[in-house]
Amino acid sequence: MKKLLLIIDYQNDFVADQGFLTAGKAAQDIEKNLVQRIDEYRKAGADILCTMDTHSGEAWTAIHPESRQFPLHCAEKSSGWQLYGQLAGLDLETLTKASYMLDQADIDWLVRQYDQIELAGVTTDICVLQNAIGLYNHAVNQGLSVQFQIAGNCAASFDPAGHQYALDYMRRILGFTVMTD
Repeated sequence: MKKLLLIIDYQNDFVADQGFLTAGKAAQDIEKNLVQRIDEYRKAGADILCTMDTHSGEAWTAIHPESRQFPLHCAEKSSGWQLYGQLAGLDLETLTKASYMLDQADIDWLVRQYDQIELAGVTTDICVLQNAIGLYNHAVNQGLSVQFQIAGNCAASFDPAGHQYALDYMRRILGFTVMTD
């Protein structure tokens, strides 16, 4: 079985105290769990990818839907765009994305490449949930049998109720296995 740990947007702007859209302490508190999960995947010879929310000042205008909700964040090559904390030094492969969810070509590649995809990262009720829905829907629409899971202790949000809602949605509606440890 080919497995992937897909870490969503664990970047300075979403995690660091000074980040533009930080989930703060909740996101910082999962760092140890993420590093442990990365280590487990590496020891098992499984793959790990990190998504990198990526924007540019030129493209961050009223035509970008997120610009109506959020200030410019994760500007490409800025310190806010970099992976946060220990993940920055772990030499992890990355995929860039310009909105909440990976683009359809990346989603198609992932669901065709892997038998099991585990999600982690931030924020649970925005980008993690959007990617869960996109991956699930694409796999179903292509008739692919992919096992999906999320480690609840490796995901975080600035909104505890939103975090719990997203985990519950992934479990109840999408059929994800939600691991608690």
